[in-house]
Amino acid sequence: MKSILLAFQFFTVLPVNKNLPMDKRSITGMYSIFPWIGGGIGAFSCLVLYFDWSSLMTGFCIVLLGVVLSGGLHMDGFIDTSDAFFSYKDRLKRFEILEDPRVGAFGVMAVVFLVFGKVIIVSEVLSTDSFHWVFVWLIPFFSRAMLTLLFSLTNTAKASGLAYYFKGKINANIVLIAAICNFAIGLAVLGWMTNWMVAVTFAVVLFAFICLFRNWTMKNFGGVTGDLLGASVEISEVMLWITLLLLLS
Repeated sequence: MKSILLAFQFFTVLPVNKNLPMDKRSITGMYSIFPWIGGGIGAFSCLVLYFDWSSLMTGFCIVLLGVVLSGGLHMDGFIDTSDAFFSYKDRLKRFEILEDPRVGAFGVMAVVFLVFGKVIIVSEVLSTDSFHWVFVWLIPFFSRAMLTLLFSLTNTAKASGLAYYFKGKINANIVLIAAICNFAIGLAVLGWMTNWMVAVTFAVVLFAFICLFRNWTMKNFGGVTGDLLGASVEISEVMLWITLLLLLS
């Protein structure tokens, strides 16, 4: 229960006004159940499907709820990551940009393309004959499962910040096993409720994304940070929606 409350406290806008323990067991549990927080956000977003709105309006609401319910945490990471990477500076300068609370031009341009692109892609998927509500539920689940797997397998880029603090607190092996189990559960549900071709394709795309994103972070930053992990959630969700669009259209 403490791990669940910690997950809500750190990764959602739900008010959890309690001083919770930050011991190794609680933090490990928080990351192990983190994908289910994404699943909860996806389940809540499914409610908009019951309104007789256009696919564009429904897609906008799904994207909006994902940002609002997570407190914009992952979107903020994507903005900071874009500012740092597209500055084309050395690694130390990129860390300075990541820590700068101000938003630069590259961050603004990147988030505009991300939001508009995501709304359009989700809307196009909603318009297909093979659309299933389970996609709205599971894509936030998979993106968080991917984050936990990436975090358990990758060292932090710097010896400071929340990612470094949490990395020292988690049992990486347990988080890794939990992430694999969560992936297996999500893919099984996806295959059972839609078809196994979609589940297998998702598995391949997620595996490729984890490998490529991990290599990219190691090459450009020397590891992960909280901002990079947040960016991975946003980018992986877009990749999964694009995958659906290609499969269903």
